[in-house]
Amino acid sequence: MNSVNELKDSVLQKEELIAAMQLVEERTATLKAIIDGSDDAIISKNLQGIVTSWNPSAERIFGYSAAEMIGEPILKLIPADRVDEESDILNRMRAGERVNHFETKRLTKNGDLIDVSLTISPVKNATGQIIGISKIARNITFLKQAEEKSAILNAIIESTDDAIISKDLNSIITSWNISAERIFGYTAEEMIGQSILKLIPTDRHQEETMILSQLKKGERVDHFETKRMTKHGVLIDVSLTISPVKDKAGNIIGLSKIARDITDRKLDEQHKNDFVAIVSHELKTPLTSIRSYIQLALTKVKKQQDGFTEDVLTRANAQTQKMGMMINDFLNLSRLEEGKMSLNTSRFLLSDLVNEVIGEARLFAPSHVIACQRCPEATIQGDREKLGQVMNNLLSNAVKYSNPGTAINIYCDREKEKVKISFADQGMGISTEDQQHLFERFYRVADGHAKNVSGFGIGLYLVAEILKLHGSEIRVHSEPGKGSVFSFELPFEPVAFSAVDASV
Repeated sequence: MNSVNELKDSVLQKEELIAAMQLVEERTATLKAIIDGSDDAIISKNLQGIVTSWNPSAERIFGYSAAEMIGEPILKLIPADRVDEESDILNRMRAGERVNHFETKRLTKNGDLIDVSLTISPVKNATGQIIGISKIARNITFLKQAEEKSAILNAIIESTDDAIISKDLNSIITSWNISAERIFGYTAEEMIGQSILKLIPTDRHQEETMILSQLKKGERVDHFETKRMTKHGVLIDVSLTISPVKDKAGNIIGLSKIARDITDRKLDEQHKNDFVAIVSHELKTPLTSIRSYIQLALTKVKKQQDGFTEDVLTRANAQTQKMGMMINDFLNLSRLEEGKMSLNTSRFLLSDLVNEVIGEARLFAPSHVIACQRCPEATIQGDREKLGQVMNNLLSNAVKYSNPGTAINIYCDREKEKVKISFADQGMGISTEDQQHLFERFYRVADGHAKNVSGFGIGLYLVAEILKLHGSEIRVHSEPGKGSVFSFELPFEPVAFSAVDASV
């Protein structure tokens, strides 16, 4: 009976041993799967610093295979100037300490230095004796690079003179730099979590809706000039550049806004415009008188058949006409800046205005061949004086930038319900880069040949603005050395289409 019981106990012990062995194997397999599947390098070494295990991520991060590293000293991965770290780590491990998230640098097989975060633990046997060291190494190179870029970006944001503000898609402010505090008067604590509408005057709230709508489409807003309110209730002029902020998937999650205080610039512009307006008004009255006297003298001289005096007075009359055009440009510029330019519309014949403009141009540019090649008998609805100024400026520019003796042709072509009016010269032409800025206020072409041409850079700006008021736009087609063609379109009422030659 005893032998039977002993046999049963023996079988039971064997079964328990087999079960325990199976559990160990399962746990070992699970642990191996975790180690092999980890994105971190998991390395074990003995107390002499010799590598005893090396997982696939260790190979991916450091470039060495397990066969190349097992049995080798861990110093193979440590830069010469950091060898002392290993001694310190070993001493701490022997004392039973654990090292958490120790950031340092290690060397790859290719000789590259990478940033790593180390978590190091002692490995103990059943009696608690330390027999080795387990090390988990995470590659944080990209994280460090991102932190460095972030630090540089933060330094730029905090040192810039512009307000840099971020907000979510509900217009709630999420960041606020020092310059935002200086410009608007509010601290970051006062503004973060508040609506951006706190800065926007009531009569401009619709701007925020318009900006959000544009940015939600992924579009950027550049140099949008408007007004904003400071903490003290003062309205200031600002130029806004606003960009969408996107996540990794490309979804728009917020907005970044750069606000530049342009109040001083606007004041300077206003003072300049006031000065120009005053001077232009003061010049216009005496110039009108001078021109009247010259025209009276011309009438008298023609009767006396004094050829020399008539020629001199004709030239003087042309110069007063040029000066009158210049004064009108300055006056219109001033009105534009103040938002006071309006149209005095009427119905008039296009061919009459073209002939009139050509006749005037021939007075101050007798050395050029100016002609209208074709012009429909069409009625235009618009501001005759201002459209005449557009044509005068385009003709004047064509004269200034082309050589004497060359032709300047005007074409009027019907295109459906519009007439296209073109001014073609045989001048020096305009580069593609200059064409992009040609209609900006005070812009002058920097080309060497153009430097000797007089002007203030406002003629083409006024052309573009007057045409905008008429619902049109100015276009240019040009190549350096091949002349230029400026054109615009206007709606018209046909009378009778015929080729009217204005050269007669």
